[in-house]
Amino acid sequence: MKAKIILIVWFAMLSISAQTQILGDFKAKTSEMGKGKLKKAPKKIYIASFNVNFEIYKEALDYKRGGSMLGGGSRSDASARAALGLSGIDVADIQSKTNQLYKEFIAQLTAGGLEIILPEIAGKTNLYEGWEKSTGPFVLESGLPGVLFCVPEGHSQYYRGTKKNGKVKKGMLDDNLIPAKLSDQMDDAIIANVNLYFMFSEEGNDLFKGNAAKVKIFTNLRMVGDYVVQAPKEGGFLSLKGAESNDRISSGVTFHQGKKGLGSPVFFGTNLKKPLEVEGVLKKEKVVAYQKQGSSVPTSFSGVSYMDTADRFSKNAKWIEVDSKKYAEGLYMASKKMLDTGTKSLLDNL
Repeated sequence: MKAKIILIVWFAMLSISAQTQILGDFKAKTSEMGKGKLKKAPKKIYIASFNVNFEIYKEALDYKRGGSMLGGGSRSDASARAALGLSGIDVADIQSKTNQLYKEFIAQLTAGGLEIILPEIAGKTNLYEGWEKSTGPFVLESGLPGVLFCVPEGHSQYYRGTKKNGKVKKGMLDDNLIPAKLSDQMDDAIIANVNLYFMFSEEGNDLFKGNAAKVKIFTNLRMVGDYVVQAPKEGGFLSLKGAESNDRISSGVTFHQGKKGLGSPVFFGTNLKKPLEVEGVLKKEKVVAYQKQGSSVPTSFSGVSYMDTADRFSKNAKWIEVDSKKYAEGLYMASKKMLDTGTKSLLDNL
């Protein structure tokens, strides 16, 4: 019997060790403002957003403009485009883990003495008048290139609407102004927002590519803090060759309470000091695209150059097979770490 107990304990420790090894170094920063005022606030909370965003496809572009050469002659334009994608991901696995995160988040809040305000109550505020409502469970395109987002089962959230490119309409001051207004219109309830972003790709730099276009993409699955999603910008009246779109994102767990000026006098926010890597899920892969510029040099005989004037284009795409359950578990563990840290800072000050 004793040997059996030891064996069970050993397997439990092995399981815990395997789980902790999948996450890299976790370094988060929590801002706490107005802690004393929070103790006097109503013990009610509304979860305005809960989104787990994850990148499944990355495309990168480098463009080298041609033109006249010093000493005569000319070079053609050159373009290099590379792409990496993840295959084998089952959205049901992502949905299941997102649902689990949401249930555990609510359980922590209620155990801490907070009452959850239903979305139907929030929908009656002046702020949300004319806004649209979405209710999970679902996984959809986020509007960010190559990025999907998952909303948990039982969670509803309001939004102004979407643009033609699929992005949710948003103002510059929304992150602080909207929660403050909402809290003010809901009798100073606490407003929670959870938005987490997982990227699997990183672009490499090459300072010595010479007269060529070159792209490098590496795999590195991680939750990101402040980050800019870049992608080739296609079409549009003012779109230039080689142009890229830039969308700034940030993983965070935030709590606002009350309204003063354009923000809240009480604010608790947790974000990452450095990316939180999810190890053991993706193999380290690299894809490279390279295209040298064509060139022509006038000869001393005729001064006539023979050159392919068409722009050169090179594309190299690669798909990486992923263990769906392992991938979803990695996202869950990193998200759980972030959520627990942010939630604890709030509950410790109620």
